[in-house]
Amino acid sequence: MSDSIDDDIARSLDASVGTQVVAISYDVMDAATAILAERLPTETLHAMKLASGEHLAAMLATAYLGAVPVAVDVDGGVDLTFSLKASDESHLKTLLGRDDAEFADFEVKSVPGTFREKYLPAATRAMERREKQPPAHLAKVVSANDVIEVAASMIGKAAGQLRDKSSPDRARVAFIVSHFFDRPYVECFQPLISQALAPLKPPEGVDAVWMYFAPSHVLVWSAAGGWSDLLLGSFTEEENGPEHAYGMELLQYYEGLFLERAGIDKPSPFFFEFTVSGPDEE
Repeated sequence: MSDSIDDDIARSLDASVGTQVVAISYDVMDAATAILAERLPTETLHAMKLASGEHLAAMLATAYLGAVPVAVDVDGGVDLTFSLKASDESHLKTLLGRDDAEFADFEVKSVPGTFREKYLPAATRAMERREKQPPAHLAKVVSANDVIEVAASMIGKAAGQLRDKSSPDRARVAFIVSHFFDRPYVECFQPLISQALAPLKPPEGVDAVWMYFAPSHVLVWSAAGGWSDLLLGSFTEEENGPEHAYGMELLQYYEGLFLERAGIDKPSPFFFEFTVSGPDEE
């Protein structure tokens, strides 16, 4: 099976020639988790909706924009607002669809699914009450394009809220989160997947759409550059990846780091480990 996965990765890389990427280092992501925990008020951090991935949007946008949110929704406003004055202007068109705005407004939405809506709450209740666990959760493997198709309604909702809450002089971004156990996507083992995505036609007024295919891939579509992969890694041969729990993806490691630094002890449905089980040995 590993040989097949390696072959798929090789073919994916061959097909990725010409793909646009934005890459940041481990240090940048580490710093983003720390500065968010330091700069945002405790009550704001704890008010983030973990089930919909608002904390993930804050962490990822902070890292790739190089800016800390200047406003986080606690009373019905835009979910996240960033000042772009200190951001690297060379990447703003790719990340936001424009480079002429002083602020960027993000509206965060998660793609609905039975894992977070039904299975996980039932399993949590059963565990707390020491009752029998619900049957195994079943999910159908789909393509990343299938996920984006299902996410269209969430992009539409984000667009409507951005039109109501934001203004045309700001970059307006829909940040969409999809959980792997709701919709496992077949491209999850490939390092780059933007080349496989169909062109996106978001509603009017949206400058960019960020997609987090939890737990492995972050992509952005912008009106200026189409789809791009957002990568995380080392810029030097000597630098090793951070130590993280066995079975966890790299971005899950940083999610756990952010939750710890922010003092958030509520469980996140995105912070999980993969394990392989089989019949007991005789």
